[in-house]
Amino acid sequence: MTQPLEPLDDVMGLVSVHRRPVLVAMVETQTDELKFLHISEPSPVLEVVRPSAPRTKIKDLFDEAEQNGMTSFRVKYWQYSAVAHAVPAFNTELLAGKYAAQHPGSSS
Repeated sequence: MTQPLEPLDDVMGLVSVHRRPVLVAMVETQTDELKFLHISEPSPVLEVVRPSAPRTKIKDLFDEAEQNGMTSFRVKYWQYSAVAHAVPAFNTELLAGKYAAQHPGSSS
């Protein structure tokens, strides 16, 4: 769990300890929405991108991944890039509509 304004380098330092893919959670301060990023391990098979700027916040990575679905990134102490994949928010309205269409007697 992270705070939106935590430095990306600090958060990824904690991610590095796990040495495997990690799910990072953050509560968006303006909406109180719980958000998730799936972070891959840094990998030599990915194109090596430039390290993030020193003052980059974790919120910036969440924003970029949400805008694009996923994004490659690298922090200063990683030799290789990793991928941040935005986990879509759970939408109860879509789920309710799906199950309502499956009930006997429905026209679907």
